[in-house]
Amino acid sequence: MKNKKIPVFILGSLFAIAIVTITMISYIDYVQESLWDKSVDDILETTLQEEKSLNIYLQKDTENLRNVLNNIVNSKDHLAKKIAEIPSHEYINYFYIDTLQNKYIDKTGEHAIDRDKILQLSQLYKEESGIIDPFFNDKTGIKVIGTYVRDEHRYLIKESQVSYIADKFSLSFYNNLGFSYIVNTDGDVLIRTNHKNANRTFQNLFDIIDLEKNNNADIESFKNSLAHQQKGIALFNYHDNTNVFCYVPMSIGEQWYVVSIIPNAAIMEQANNIILHTIVLSLIIIGSIGFVVLLYLLNHRKHKRVVENLAFYDHLTGLYNYQKFKMEGQKLLAQENRSWAVIYIDIDGFKIINDLNGYQFGDFVLKELAALLEKYVTEYCIACHMNADQFLFMCHYHNKKDIVKICQEINQDLRQFLHNNGYERETVMKFGICCQEDDKHIHTMDHLVDCSHLALNALSHNVNEYYYFYHSQMREHLLKEADIESKMDKALENKEFVFFLQPKFNVNGEKILGAEALVRWIDSQQQMIMPNDFIPLFEKNGFILKLDEYVFESVCQYMSSRISQHQNVIPISVNISRLHLYQHDFIERYVKIKEKYQIPDQLLELEITENILLEDVKRVQTIVAELQAHGFLCSIDDFGSGYSSLNLLKDLPINVIKLDRFFLKDNYNVVRSYEIIKSVINMAKSIDIYTVAEGVETKEQQQFLQTIGCDMIQGYIFSKPLPIDEFNKYL
Repeated sequence: MKNKKIPVFILGSLFAIAIVTITMISYIDYVQESLWDKSVDDILETTLQEEKSLNIYLQKDTENLRNVLNNIVNSKDHLAKKIAEIPSHEYINYFYIDTLQNKYIDKTGEHAIDRDKILQLSQLYKEESGIIDPFFNDKTGIKVIGTYVRDEHRYLIKESQVSYIADKFSLSFYNNLGFSYIVNTDGDVLIRTNHKNANRTFQNLFDIIDLEKNNNADIESFKNSLAHQQKGIALFNYHDNTNVFCYVPMSIGEQWYVVSIIPNAAIMEQANNIILHTIVLSLIIIGSIGFVVLLYLLNHRKHKRVVENLAFYDHLTGLYNYQKFKMEGQKLLAQENRSWAVIYIDIDGFKIINDLNGYQFGDFVLKELAALLEKYVTEYCIACHMNADQFLFMCHYHNKKDIVKICQEINQDLRQFLHNNGYERETVMKFGICCQEDDKHIHTMDHLVDCSHLALNALSHNVNEYYYFYHSQMREHLLKEADIESKMDKALENKEFVFFLQPKFNVNGEKILGAEALVRWIDSQQQMIMPNDFIPLFEKNGFILKLDEYVFESVCQYMSSRISQHQNVIPISVNISRLHLYQHDFIERYVKIKEKYQIPDQLLELEITENILLEDVKRVQTIVAELQAHGFLCSIDDFGSGYSSLNLLKDLPINVIKLDRFFLKDNYNVVRSYEIIKSVINMAKSIDIYTVAEGVETKEQQQFLQTIGCDMIQGYIFSKPLPIDEFNKYL
């Protein structure tokens, strides 16, 4: 019997070893391929971002040059003076050329230019605007890039040193292991990175591709891709190293490319660590072969599910992770005759949930939201947990109302869940929705997700608006916002933000009782940018905190100056954002500014929009009481635009309410609106709260407000917002 059992054991052991070995090799191949593909995709995406960043920079250059050229052409000032006024520094120079007058002007003055040079210019700068490949400046010998615009016979050229462009766009990535070059379609290096590991001597990209060690077909395919403005990846050997090339064509310039290079060994380092551990584990398994055989037979299927869960599922919620979501979503997109939409979901104020209740409760909320989404998961609907409080949901639909209904149900169910678990603060879900049918350029999951995110970011902080549909014009809006964001810090530094004052009158219009400070942006071109164009963006990106405080301090400076000159001073109200109320040192900073300029009590009024109250009444109560203790007046702006306005008055120690201008608009409910105003003013008087009516424009409105006893009027009937000098004269 023993002789019979030994061969069976050996066969079983050999079989088990073979299975383990095959599994190990397969797993190693799987890890290598999966991690390599993901890493290369990330590098290609990084390269795309570098291309976008440089492209936007060069586009803005040509747009700015066009504006400057138009300004120069239309200006009556001396041209040399105008050129000298263009901002520049040691890395950038500007040139203005007039081919009719045979002259050019730079910061050193006006110079003559010969006809041969003019002919050369007409050949080089033949388009209305464009970018010229790097060249060496005749005078300085420094390599520069030329950006230019022209009309019939005038040119405005900006020369930027190549080293400046390379420094400005840090062409390195992947923990500083990879670096990028800007090349043309022939592989000639236009801009080289300053990365320490980059080759600083070669002039053409193909100089670092070993022709003997690389397949000619691969090299020709790479050249063909460059010649036809295609993006992609390639793997080439150079000396003893294998490098990954990711290449992306630029949409501006004379056939430029961003080419990112990274050693393949750097990409595979993570995979090699996993492979090493896999080999060690496999050897342990082989050493304990009898137990492994039994364990493998019993748990093979379970082990496979665990690996799949680790690779494709979120450990907290059990939903797909982002990579799996994109993979499955792309399969769904391949199905024809179906309408697809992606919803980008965010819990507004989730950080506050964590801060007030702890991260364990926050995870509990995320799991509940995942469970709500799973109710809608079918063969044609998928969901994933991206990160933090952000989720994605993809579904097919027959009518957009179907999508809105899903959003409404999820929003309502989560609110009810929070309420049932003792969380009383108002929480709003935010849904950014992108339907594939709304933009013919959307063909991939990445596009759908990106556009749904744009829709999410377009949502306001109004609690009544919790979903928003993407539309193709949003990309233009995004570029405009990016331009504003690129200028906002410099604008604040240069004091381009100023405040106007709109007087508040008694109801007869005979006396100014106060004023409201309203911010305006007068840019470097002396163009006024109105608040509606930048305030909503600043609310989203948090810059409103700096701007509000800047305006507040400017108002204090103004009042202090009048007080020191023994001039008349009236109370001035200043708006504060909802974001201030969640800063722990907000009151301390504002009190410090008030005391710095020695502003007497009751002269500074802080306006809080009513929607802030609906988010966290108790917090606002505490803040208002503390502000009043330090001599501030506090008012509710846009009163009547929320839900529980009348109930709020009994709980808040507010000094003033400003009636929302909506009530005074001419509409079919004008009689009802006037009755509401009358009731609110009567109630406010009974509890010693002053009332201000905003947006008063007609004599009939003014007479009505006078009849019912409104305390103050603010509107165009008496005065528009005025610059400080005009306001002082008016006062």
